[in-house]
Amino acid sequence: MDSPGGARWRAQLRGWRGGLFALLGLYALGATVFLLAGGGQPAMTSLVAMEAEVEGGDAAANASQVSSVDSASAEGAVPDGDGSDAAATAASELPPDCNDIDPVEHDVDPGLTGVHALGFVTLEEQPAAFAGYEGCPLIVNFFASWCVPCVTEMPDFERFWNDHGTQVAVLGLAANDRLEDAIATVADRGVTYPTGLDEGELFIDFGGLGMPTTVFVSPEGQILETHSGLLTLEDITTRAEEHFGL
Repeated sequence: MDSPGGARWRAQLRGWRGGLFALLGLYALGATVFLLAGGGQPAMTSLVAMEAEVEGGDAAANASQVSSVDSASAEGAVPDGDGSDAAATAASELPPDCNDIDPVEHDVDPGLTGVHALGFVTLEEQPAAFAGYEGCPLIVNFFASWCVPCVTEMPDFERFWNDHGTQVAVLGLAANDRLEDAIATVADRGVTYPTGLDEGELFIDFGGLGMPTTVFVSPEGQILETHSGLLTLEDITTRAEEHFGL
């Protein structure tokens, strides 16, 4: 059984708790009325406005960055002036079209280096010069009408020339052969690349050892390889890739 003092203390505690709950209830009711009456709207509106302002600032900054990038790209894409000077420079650096070379239109120039200082005679008996091939890779094939391997490989040189004639010049030279026999062989094998006649020591100058002999010459007129023996189309192409970077 509680003492009279304990009973009074518990009664007071219950009174305090009841008053506290009543006070909290009144506070909650007042806050609800305040919000319903629009009292909290300015604060909420301010918060939304701040968020919109921040988002707007970010969007403006992003737009500014994109505009700067686009401007820089546009400036880099548009050359100064009309671009004609750059185009002319690029065109001047392109290698010559080897199909356009006519050695008959050139004279022998002893001042040139290597092969380009030499001359030959075409099968039409016109003087020609290797100077015409300056700046263009060149394959010289020495052949003869009486040489079976020579006659066998000539169609492969024709195929190579048809495929790569703009990049690499091909010249067939009949060595130790009669002019009429060489002309007949060229016609019979369907050869259309330029041909000529070695009247003297070209075969020796190019390092030939047997027939047929094929010589790969750099655009600067230097002999890169001298091969004696038959070559297939694959052999010709492989060597051209190695020496000329086709």
